[in-house]
Amino acid sequence: MPHLNRRSLLRAGLLSAAAIGTVPLLGACGASSSGAAKVQDSEEGTASAVLRPIAERFGLDEGLDLEYISGTGPGDVQNKLLSGALDVSSFGPVGAAVSAGAGADVVLFSSGLNNHVRWLVAENSPYQTPADLRGKAVATPPNNSDAYRSTQLASAVNGIDFEAEYSIHQGAVLNGLALFERGDVEAIITIEPNATRLVGRGARQIATVDDLWREGSGQSEPLVLNAQGALRSWVEENGETASALHRMRHEVHQHIHDEPELLAELHEFYGIGDDEPDAIALLPERMVGVYPLEWGNVTFDNFQAQLDKAVELGIISALPEQDIFLDLGADR
Repeated sequence: MPHLNRRSLLRAGLLSAAAIGTVPLLGACGASSSGAAKVQDSEEGTASAVLRPIAERFGLDEGLDLEYISGTGPGDVQNKLLSGALDVSSFGPVGAAVSAGAGADVVLFSSGLNNHVRWLVAENSPYQTPADLRGKAVATPPNNSDAYRSTQLASAVNGIDFEAEYSIHQGAVLNGLALFERGDVEAIITIEPNATRLVGRGARQIATVDDLWREGSGQSEPLVLNAQGALRSWVEENGETASALHRMRHEVHQHIHDEPELLAELHEFYGIGDDEPDAIALLPERMVGVYPLEWGNVTFDNFQAQLDKAVELGIISALPEQDIFLDLGADR
């Protein structure tokens, strides 16, 4: 694969200046010194926070040699994969296409998460729809995150130039929450479980990116946010591990669908304390659909529809030259 040039990655918006300064660009897909696969750890304040605890509770990770590496939220884990600090992390289709344009051959090989990006306003806010907020200050995740890219795409299919028509305050998820709670922005566009925490405290959800995408694109299936991604060379060299990670992720999601109450039980992993009973009670209802059971043609068609629209609307310049979706379950 081409050398991952720092300047090209910065230009493509894949690595922040801070990440360039603190994480060296490594070789394509080396394993850790222990030989373990370097995988994204569960992160408090994200929907992935319960994945590792569930895998460990039910022994789904037995036989896998994994080194869990923490990130700081959306955008950061993608940076870590591209820099070589991670072998596997969450990655969305538009981000993978942008990476391909910068010379990073990222492939999506297993289930990630359905879109769980929400638009919220304060309880007493006059705004009823995202369109009402045009020209207003809104807090968002970082612009290299799957959450931001999907927000931009869902706006575009509804005829809205997200970056031109809103005053965007992007940054780490916790920064956005602070801006919103201080009243420095009129709305927050945020991920789960933070949206559920805010609703539990009285904030009002006015839209989801999934609903906006379906309304503007005419698609009927849930919008898939991301997948488990890796460099193609890592998957080719570590096929058995990749397949085992795929099976583990599917089994974790199946446990969530079979026992949605697990999400309330594990609320502290999400960063939701015992003193937030309203948010805890909402978790099974609001979160179970975030964890898809499908991986295959339906998901790939969903990703392809996102890519086609992103090219059509000028969000990305071209489709990747190679397929970026892999179905390891079909032949392993």
